[in-house]
Amino acid sequence: MNKISPRDFRNAFVAVMKSEHDSFRTATGFETKSYNYFMRSTIYPRIARHLGLLSWNKEYYTLDGMLYEERGLDGTGKYATYANWVSVAIEHENDAAKAHETMNKLQLFNAPLKVLITYSPSGAATESLLRKYESIIKASDVFNDVATLRQQLVILGTPKTVEEWRFYAYENDGFVLMLPS
Repeated sequence: MNKISPRDFRNAFVAVMKSEHDSFRTATGFETKSYNYFMRSTIYPRIARHLGLLSWNKEYYTLDGMLYEERGLDGTGKYATYANWVSVAIEHENDAAKAHETMNKLQLFNAPLKVLITYSPSGAATESLLRKYESIIKASDVFNDVATLRQQLVILGTPKTVEEWRFYAYENDGFVLMLPS
């Protein structure tokens, strides 16, 4: 299995967003359903290619995005309607006020990397969101392996303008801002 780290995903995300800057700017003006479709049909597949993975082209068991390495086979050897495993589970929530529910949903998936993308201004609002996410993760971490085996990445964009992205990786005691490499 090709295990993707939060840093690997961040680097791929940054590269794709640079190359898709203009189309992404246009998409931010779309209604929510169309914006989510743009992310699933354009951004996630490009990130997947950077990481040597494939991207599911529609919701996967309610996940907004799912990157995988190998598709399952049915009894006749034809591709099945599922992947053998989820390499990266992605949730994209436009409304930061609902993002804690989305973070909770991500905890239901056994994936080596879980990514939440949402929008929040820097400062107190971001800190408050991250503390909520940490409490959700800690409450669900029954095997005490989230910081090592089932890693978490939160990507926060600035609301409306999305001029900057901030990346937070979950470590033993909470989220830590990832500095540029």
